[in-house]
Amino acid sequence: MARTGALDRFVRKALTHGARRDEIAAALADAGWRDRDVRRALDAYVDRDFVVPVPRPQPFVSARDAFLYGLTFVALVICVVNLASALFELAEWALRDDARLRLNWDLAALAVFAPVFALLDRRTRGDERDSPMRKIFAYGALFVAALVLLGDLVAALALALSGGLGLEVAVKCLVVAVISGAVFAYYRRSLADEVA
Repeated sequence: MARTGALDRFVRKALTHGARRDEIAAALADAGWRDRDVRRALDAYVDRDFVVPVPRPQPFVSARDAFLYGLTFVALVICVVNLASALFELAEWALRDDARLRLNWDLAALAVFAPVFALLDRRTRGDERDSPMRKIFAYGALFVAALVLLGDLVAALALALSGGLGLEVAVKCLVVAVISGAVFAYYRRSLADEVA
């Protein structure tokens, strides 16, 4: 933090003294600063002539953001786990003669948390696209979805190689792959929309 603070102070002072942006960037590059840090520091100020450098609005983290995005993330996790559990139950019921269908908890959790997720996700996507918390939770969801997808692939291949990949297990692996793939695709598209 101290390093970027020094960079920000330098850029502000250089702009105040009338230095051109390309001169500032060259001086910082000569000093060993990374291009992306220099761009970020310069982009913090509007490129126009004025008495003092004009700062751009900066995104910030609020307790409200942490609450909304945290609850959205937890609702997503509960929905995903209970959807997978319900689909596992259906697979067992369909493929086993002695299986009994027990979906009470899964359906109850989905009935409560799916609308919560949909409402909060829609609300938070509308007006807070620059929120650092949104990006943190979106990348967290991408990370977890990627790990689950890769772990599912490892499990399916290991079971196939050992001869233990029956129809029921294959269906369960497919369920996990489809759900984690959908979560990954959703958040990847969401983050790509923010960049565009």
